[in-house]
Amino acid sequence: MEKVETPVLIVGGGPTGLALAADLTSKGVPSLVVETRTEPTAHPRATLLGSRSMEYYRRLGLDDEIVRTSLPREHGYRIVFATRLSGKLLHAHGSPSPNEYMAAHREMRTDVPESAWTPYYKVQIGQHALEPIVKRWILDKGVADVRYGTEFVSFRQDDDGVTSVLRDLATGRETEVRSRFLVACDGGRSAVKATLGIPYTGRGAMRRNVSYLFRSKAFLEHATAAGWANLYFIFRPGAFGVFTNINGGEIWNYQNYVLEGEPEGSERDPAEQIRDAMGSDFPFEILQVMHWSHHQSVADRFRAGNVFLAGDAAHLFCPTGGIGMNTGIADAFDLGWKLAAALRGWAGPHLLDSYEWERRATAVRNTIAAASNADRIDAMMKVTPEGLEDDTPAADELRRQFGRRLRQTSKQFNTAGLHLGYRYADSFVIVPDGTPEPPDDPRIVTQSTWPGCRAPHVWLEPGKSTLDLFDGTCYVLVALPGAPDSAAFERAAAERGIPVKRADVNERARALYEKPLVLVRPDGTVCWRGDTAPADANAVWDVVAGFRAPA
Repeated sequence: MEKVETPVLIVGGGPTGLALAADLTSKGVPSLVVETRTEPTAHPRATLLGSRSMEYYRRLGLDDEIVRTSLPREHGYRIVFATRLSGKLLHAHGSPSPNEYMAAHREMRTDVPESAWTPYYKVQIGQHALEPIVKRWILDKGVADVRYGTEFVSFRQDDDGVTSVLRDLATGRETEVRSRFLVACDGGRSAVKATLGIPYTGRGAMRRNVSYLFRSKAFLEHATAAGWANLYFIFRPGAFGVFTNINGGEIWNYQNYVLEGEPEGSERDPAEQIRDAMGSDFPFEILQVMHWSHHQSVADRFRAGNVFLAGDAAHLFCPTGGIGMNTGIADAFDLGWKLAAALRGWAGPHLLDSYEWERRATAVRNTIAAASNADRIDAMMKVTPEGLEDDTPAADELRRQFGRRLRQTSKQFNTAGLHLGYRYADSFVIVPDGTPEPPDDPRIVTQSTWPGCRAPHVWLEPGKSTLDLFDGTCYVLVALPGAPDSAAFERAAAERGIPVKRADVNERARALYEKPLVLVRPDGTVCWRGDTAPADANAVWDVVAGFRAPA
């Protein structure tokens, strides 16, 4: 049996596993990624890359390629509610196009919605298109070993690491891997999670769905009531679902909602469901059918010794709000720097414990928000009135009234606060300063350097954001103009092998950075701030590097 050693074994080569491998690669930390698939996911389960994920990919230099590969940039993010795509329009919700958004940034304007908070709006790209971009970047760097067509078989762990067995699916040949850490990114049916016996808690499986992935160049030609959109919700009594625009005009997905009391989706005719939702016959080719359920589930633990859970292995979502894949990517960038710190010897004994503390609370927050969004859609389904498709003045008024109710429901698609506004309140590796916590609104971002928040985005000059100060390799001490001397603070870190650098910024950052000195972790989270350098520098480093036990 072949024997291999690696610092980190990552089981699962989906968006979370690849994000973790990419983050470790950017820090020069080798990893081994194993994935049973040999090709990208054919039927994309996730199709929206949120602004925080895009900020992380910005630091890797992948943002432009991701945007180029996403849906065409001239179209705004549009959501349609209709009885059928060729039937009656009920409501349409629109947002600026990526081109409008980027124009605002070039001119350093903040008048376009969300542009004051982040360099990115929503980017619609399926995981089938995202995965090859990230994988190619990882392979080009030559730091990680990525093995597709490889099955994870088993593991055992001890105090010093983990010994795992892998199997090549083509040859049956097995490999023994010795790693310091094992990270399970292998989905909701994680073999690693099952071996550990860690259960999910929460509402569990919710409404059932059937998704039909299909190809049709004639789709937009026949969707006469809707026009171009990213999402198309079908609303009429007894028939509900949502079409997703996968690649900008040829590949589509129809998620058909299985209503309470209906038979299993396998008894439905896919072609009939698609034609019914369109409202007319049109040419299409069904590529794949998938049965699945909405979930609100979070693993009881995210860590067991030297083994960690991330992505769907740690939490399962409803797709409403586009939060699931993005929560997994954020898991990866929280865990990556902590693993690197432990491997390089400067992490305290409690730094790795903070991964579960921080990310599990965020997963609970996000899964509940996504489930609440799904509940709002389901509630509207139950009160959808008869007669919406009639051609009468009374039906016109009925559609206007129901459309107003749908407009309120559509606010759930403004999710910037969910993507950018999470914070690690009460984390034991964050130094609190006693000030009030900023509002946590799912739609609105209150940018702040309150300890535990994402460090704010501010354009320092055209094309350069404060986000560009944080490359993930070290702590950054952001210093406003006139900030006091911090040499002793930085020296205390250097003496302990903790990487830190000072970044002096211009006056543009003053309003949002709030304090003269703001310490930002490698993942871009504020962990300390002050008017002067701390009198006891080592006390601060003890906390933020995980040397102090949780209270």
